[in-house]
Amino acid sequence: MQETGSIVKKAFGAGSKSEHDGVFLVTPEREYVLRRRGGNPFRDPELEKLVGKKVRAEGSVLGDYTFLLSNIEVLPNL
Repeated sequence: MQETGSIVKKAFGAGSKSEHDGVFLVTPEREYVLRRRGGNPFRDPELEKLVGKKVRAEGSVLGDYTFLLSNIEVLPNL
C-alpha cells in the first residue's frame, strides 16, 4: 500500500497506559500512527526526524490505525 501525506507529532492513546506523543502520517482521507519494523513504538528518533515533512510512504496497515513502513520518500516542499 502507498500513501502520501504529512508527518506530525501529537498525543496518542490519551487516558491509557500507552499514552505518549506519537508520530502520525496524515493523509487527506485519514491518519495513521507510523511505525518502523524494529523501531521503538513509543519513541523512534528516525521517525521524529520526519516531523513537518511531506512524504510518500509504502507499507502495510495493521489493525485500524497503524501504518508499518517498508519505505519512505521525503517529497519536496512546493
